[in-house]
Amino acid sequence: MPINPFYSFVIGADRPVGQHLARVLAQENYLYKGLGIESQERFAMHSGGQPFFVLTPSIFNSADWTEIDAWAERAEEYDAPLVLVSSLAVFQPAADHRYSEQESSFADTPIAQVLLAAEERVRKLRRHIILRIGQPFSVQAGDFAHQLLTTLRQQQHLLLDDGETFSPTPEDDVAAVLLAILKQADCTDELWGTYHFNGVEPVTAYAFAEALLSEASQFEDFSEARLESTEQGSKPLVMVPDADVSRLFHTFGIKRKPWRAGLGRLVRSYYRVEKKEA
Repeated sequence: MPINPFYSFVIGADRPVGQHLARVLAQENYLYKGLGIESQERFAMHSGGQPFFVLTPSIFNSADWTEIDAWAERAEEYDAPLVLVSSLAVFQPAADHRYSEQESSFADTPIAQVLLAAEERVRKLRRHIILRIGQPFSVQAGDFAHQLLTTLRQQQHLLLDDGETFSPTPEDDVAAVLLAILKQADCTDELWGTYHFNGVEPVTAYAFAEALLSEASQFEDFSEARLESTEQGSKPLVMVPDADVSRLFHTFGIKRKPWRAGLGRLVRSYYRVEKKEA
């Protein structure tokens, strides 16, 4: 079993990032317990390690963010370090700009205000990490990739925005980042703070749909599907911008990953699940 002083509580283990994190923790034989983010369960601390809370709320589920305060209080009660997976949606999408952790010019959207309030609560903890991620996808209900596949099955012709860009980020890559953070979090108190992570290469909705269709066509007949680019076409409901991830690299040695590789991996996983459930 790996040497690690923590017993991890994956809070939001039924959300995509939490699912992926629980899987990699199990694969590497780490001690952990998965909990729903809305869970009111009173749990005993495990004698095998210090408690470490990892909150993985979904940006597509607004109710998740109402639970952050309660979990921050539990972290204070147990003096547990806490990682919050937040979103780069705190910033306004901007072409050719990568947001750093030092920037404080935030978007005035409702989702940005919810995220910032959750982050502010977590920052009151003595030991915390806030990980702002790009546009998350696992090809699961709620994300743009799943929405596109569902729509393509219902209609053959899709009009897609080809103007604004967003930053696709595979959620299993986010889980890998969380695991790397967990492995190093006990090394020094200088690691706590806010970090950014997203996939390589911002992209338009049209270009993302092209890549998705190419991958999905290996498993399903989309020969009649036609994508058309337009400035007024469909795009993600929440557009998440690109970020400067150099602080994450210099602190934890974590590099940006190509989202296209993650897309192929997650599409294959999606069709494996579809086949099992058929």
